[in-house]
Amino acid sequence: MADPRIRTAARLGLCAVVAAVWQLVPLQAEAKPSHELLVPGKYPTIQAAVDAARPGDRISVRPGVYREQVVIGKDVSITGSGAGRTTILAPRTLVPGEDGGTSIVEVHGGASVALSRLAVSGPGSGTCDDGALGSGIRVLGGARLDLGHARVSHITDTPAAACAHSAVAVFVGDLPTGTGSVSIHDTEISDYQGSAVTVLNEGSSATVTDSTVTGHPRLSTDGIGFVAGAAGRVTRNTISGNDCREPDPFCGPDFFGETQHAGVVTTAPGIVVEHNRLVGNHVGIYAVGGSDTVGHNEITRSSYFGTALQDGSFTVRGDRIDGGVGGVAVVAASADTKAVLDGVRIGRTSGAPVRTFECCGFTATFTVRP
Repeated sequence: MADPRIRTAARLGLCAVVAAVWQLVPLQAEAKPSHELLVPGKYPTIQAAVDAARPGDRISVRPGVYREQVVIGKDVSITGSGAGRTTILAPRTLVPGEDGGTSIVEVHGGASVALSRLAVSGPGSGTCDDGALGSGIRVLGGARLDLGHARVSHITDTPAAACAHSAVAVFVGDLPTGTGSVSIHDTEISDYQGSAVTVLNEGSSATVTDSTVTGHPRLSTDGIGFVAGAAGRVTRNTISGNDCREPDPFCGPDFFGETQHAGVVTTAPGIVVEHNRLVGNHVGIYAVGGSDTVGHNEITRSSYFGTALQDGSFTVRGDRIDGGVGGVAVVAASADTKAVLDGVRIGRTSGAPVRTFECCGFTATFTVRP
């Protein structure tokens, strides 16, 4: 049986190269000075300013609601007047982007882009079957995005519904090929239909720090997910409200036949998940594959388990887990699983603080260190 955790995550679903490029630039070449482009002013829309900008230019956006799709394929920065004052709003008709999906903002073509002090907002005007909103912000084609002091919200269809191609607030990378990277900081992501941040593919990465992630109140959602070898760090965030919502026939407590929704999902080793607050998720942290760095998180009021560790070797240090059916689930679905819980404190669970779940001849074991 295919691993249901992988199915869930899939739903969510250069340094050397840069150095080499710089070596090819003639030493006598002079960098062109950057310019500031003002919206609205000479440029009535953000897209018009992007089209007119040269690499390195700065685009400043005055307060207002800009109902448009923005497609960026060059190195620029776009700065609003505050996340509560400048909003890029999904237009009524969405045009598919490079990957065939629809997004409100797309960053592609290897561009390095900074977005700050603005909001990206839906909902889309389509439905699950016609004109669905694929993502709020899409990063692909080797592009890099710095998203700071911003807001991404209402990334849903009309009406909001559970769709096979559910809306993702920030969607990075592509499968079977294609990468992207994003740094998200001091940002609020909320009311999304599918997941807050999904990062796909080896070579893609995301760093999420000092941000707030809140799931949809009526739909099953996941928070931050790393899929198919993507790398990243999740630190000092508050992540809440990613749970099973009715109707969701695929979600439930069976680790081998049903899906569990989580605040943070990792399906490859090497992800760092530290110093976060995870509140009111179905599972706070769901890690698959082993060797993640998980520690010093505060996990409260999970409706199922605070943490689930599956198919690999794990060490969790200093987490505080309070409430839920159990504190830590150690799951062996397609490989033996060994978990070391080092200084993990678990309280007020309705069942055993630590439980093992085994399938298909594989074993799950754990060691508790004070």
